[in-house]
Amino acid sequence: MRFLNLRLQNFRNIEFTELPLLGERHFLLGANGQGKSNLLEALGLATALRSFRTQTMAALPRKGFKEYSLVYQLQHELEGTIELEIHSGKGGRRVLIDGEKVTRLVEFIGRFPTVTLCSSDLMLLRGGPSERRRFMDLTLSVVNRAYYTALRDFHRGIAERNRLLKNGGSAAELSAFEAEIAPHASVIASYREQGMAQLRAVLCRVYDQIAEADEGPELDFRPNVDCRDVETYRRQLQDGRKRDQIMGATQRGPHRDDFHLALHVGGAREYASDGQQRGLCVALRIAQASFYREQLGLAPVLLADDVLGELDPVRREGFWRACPGDLQVVATGTELPSEPEQWSLARVEAGKALKF
Repeated sequence: MRFLNLRLQNFRNIEFTELPLLGERHFLLGANGQGKSNLLEALGLATALRSFRTQTMAALPRKGFKEYSLVYQLQHELEGTIELEIHSGKGGRRVLIDGEKVTRLVEFIGRFPTVTLCSSDLMLLRGGPSERRRFMDLTLSVVNRAYYTALRDFHRGIAERNRLLKNGGSAAELSAFEAEIAPHASVIASYREQGMAQLRAVLCRVYDQIAEADEGPELDFRPNVDCRDVETYRRQLQDGRKRDQIMGATQRGPHRDDFHLALHVGGAREYASDGQQRGLCVALRIAQASFYREQLGLAPVLLADDVLGELDPVRREGFWRACPGDLQVVATGTELPSEPEQWSLARVEAGKALKF
């Protein structure tokens, strides 16, 4: 997949601008606060209508406005040249593909895959389990609609069970929701176990190309509880009602899963150097891109938000070794990249993308 063009109106600090993206390597140069990351954020919305910078979508319209519009032209391996539109305003969000309205997110998610690399990726190591679950859920939802549907229905069921726990719901009401939740949990558990094993294999290959030596990268999926058997998990929910009523929330299940990243030296969070941590996060994102490609048969677009300059020279060179050469890359920075002649350059000033 390739982006060919992007038009933005009233998005973040951008009143209106157009960003041509013909070619494979694009670099957006500019001082901090000019709108480089906003352009990448807009490109990233094409994957799952989610921002890599915030979970508060109300922050996306330009200050003083309540709506924004994004129009993309894309070249798609399976569907040819496509026009995608995302509009958000008082009436909610509208998504159109070649003029036809998309009514369900499950029909859209993963159709236009992108992978964003940014400095906040370090939270995959240093943050809490919710950061890693968000990564895991997006990765698997993009390649598997059944996973996305099971995850959506599971969280709806858990929210209803939690409401009953807090409001003194009857045993019969709790049993009904537990019987509904358990099959969704089983689907999630199976897909996570399989998907994270596949991602682990890709990560090991990618990291070996980025690191200076064999540092033994490892991704260890850590389920909160074994949910693969529907009846066993349903009984666990039933047996845990008293505890859950005291806590006011369901304590056991896929919504508490986690994964752990490590190197030969030990846990990456505790023992890896800053350079190793950054390299591991970059490798995880490239592995995510390779995983998308293997599962979808589509080449995702890499969006690198001011991270290549943070890598030391060895790992920066390793990034290009590990990065599939035919992927489109859109990167940002405050200084010109090394070998600028290999990039299509644009300057970003005050929310405008200008020819270099």
